[in-house]
Amino acid sequence: MMRPLLATLVLATATTAAAAAPAPASGDLAIRSVEVRPSDPVVGPSGSVRLVVDVVARGADRVSVVLEPGRAPSGGDDAGGEPEPDATPSPPSGDAVPVPSVSPDPMVPPGPAVPAAVPLPGLGGLASAAMPGVMGASRDGRPARRVSSGEWETWRFFPDKPLSRWYPSGPWTVTATAVNARGERAVARVGFNLRRATEIEGLKVVRDGDGVRVTGTLLRVDPVGKVDYRPFAGQRVRICFRPAGSSRWKTVGEAVTRRDGWFTARVRADGEGAWRAEYAGTSRYAADASPQREA
Repeated sequence: MMRPLLATLVLATATTAAAAAPAPASGDLAIRSVEVRPSDPVVGPSGSVRLVVDVVARGADRVSVVLEPGRAPSGGDDAGGEPEPDATPSPPSGDAVPVPSVSPDPMVPPGPAVPAAVPLPGLGGLASAAMPGVMGASRDGRPARRVSSGEWETWRFFPDKPLSRWYPSGPWTVTATAVNARGERAVARVGFNLRRATEIEGLKVVRDGDGVRVTGTLLRVDPVGKVDYRPFAGQRVRICFRPAGSSRWKTVGEAVTRRDGWFTARVRADGEGAWRAEYAGTSRYAADASPQREA
């Protein structure tokens, strides 16, 4: 069974650091929201996507997050739910430091690399690691101060390894656990889909009597990783037309891809304009639109 991907490195960024405000009473422990950016990550045959997770909580002394493939269990905890003193959270990744929820920078790069502590078998050593003696890092890598933005604080996490094509596509779940000084816990979960890229290539539009014939090939990132892309069979592709002088695309037909990913459709031509093919995507594969062709 795959071990969860744990978020470990936290960055605190602020132009002015305020002294930490006293935590609310233990009964006020709560998580208001959990946000993942990008919210719809797409991975290609190479490269990777780095995620940022923001947890907005109050009354917390410690917050941890766990990312793992699969959907959240039914009847799970909702963001902002009541504390759960007896709940058993997913394995924590270490503490975070709160950062102001005002004007956060969602694309701040992570700080210095941290040695891996919990390798994930078969996934290139993906791991989590705590930073002993350091609760966070600022933009320049110096130890960060705990700052407060009032009753609610934002705790920012950067998973120590980015996601790539080698991770399971489809639904993922982020579980955030907030703990106060009395050991009470509040748990919130949010889901996202990790999608592999698709590509419509070789689109051709040829006049055919009173219509046009549109052909092309739909490809997807190879799910077994032997090559970059493979044909994507059995998928519906929309044929879209934009009349000359218009900025609006409309769907005028559709086609289903063959075993080799190739599709063809003959549609009526209503004057001159631009044509393109669109693939809507799935929970595991991203949407794509071909370059436009004039006809």
